[in-house]
Amino acid sequence: MVNIRSYEESYNKAINDFIISIYVEEFGFEEHREEIEKHDNEIYKKSDGELWIALNEKNEIVGTIALLKHSDDNVELKKFYVRKDYRGQGVSKALYEKAMNMCKESGFKRIFLGTYERLETAIQFYIKRRI
Repeated sequence: MVNIRSYEESYNKAINDFIISIYVEEFGFEEHREEIEKHDNEIYKKSDGELWIALNEKNEIVGTIALLKHSDDNVELKKFYVRKDYRGQGVSKALYEKAMNMCKESGFKRIFLGTYERLETAIQFYIKRRI
């Protein structure tokens, strides 16, 4: 079972390390390592969006998802990652539902995202949910 929590500044480095472990080390986007290492995740809250982390029983980050608000109507889905050994266990669904609930509560009319062709599983996840 995982616990989903809102972003706290004390998790910033751990979140960046977690994302590097997936985006850079698992999927090979080495050219983004330095950018991710320096990323300030406070940007999501400052935009009136949010970033959530899923923690396992050892308090390790096993998933993330974020919303970056662009306007009163538009929000971007960002930082949606789940650790490989937690995929298929409902973590992505729980994180996604958390984000979608905020979108409904905040009245966003448009949710958009960008991804890469190499991330086929992610693309299928989004298509299934018709984002």
